[in-house]
Amino acid sequence: MSHTHNEKPSIGNYISSFHRIGTSYLAHQFDEYDIGFGQYQFLIQLYLEDGLSHEELTQRVFVDKANTTRAVTKLSDNGYVVIKKDEQDKRKYRIYLTEYAKSIQDDIWKIASQWENQLLGCLEESEVATLSEILTKIAQHNKWMNNK
Repeated sequence: MSHTHNEKPSIGNYISSFHRIGTSYLAHQFDEYDIGFGQYQFLIQLYLEDGLSHEELTQRVFVDKANTTRAVTKLSDNGYVVIKKDEQDKRKYRIYLTEYAKSIQDDIWKIASQWENQLLGCLEESEVATLSEILTKIAQHNKWMNNK
């Protein structure tokens, strides 16, 4: 698979642009909730599975522990999560959604899906499935993504 320069932007350029535009769009949409782009990803993971540990959140969002700590602290300060010691393992902390966070869950999902629809709306369902398979394959092949 050889590529000559000047054909079209690289895959990296496309991904970078999608990320930059998406970050800006989502940051604007979440402004009224006082949720930054950095915290939004953690909130989504907790909506998928409440009570995750600090380590589990770190792995699922593909960031380092310091980023997780900052995001969870801000979510806690803004009333979205409570941090509790793990009942079984007192060295671990689990993060739980507050009633307020649960009450706006539909709004958060709506904003997230609007962006995804904006981005992928031009694709057929089968193309979205193929894209998802390809991105999953790349992520699995590049194990370093999980070990930041």
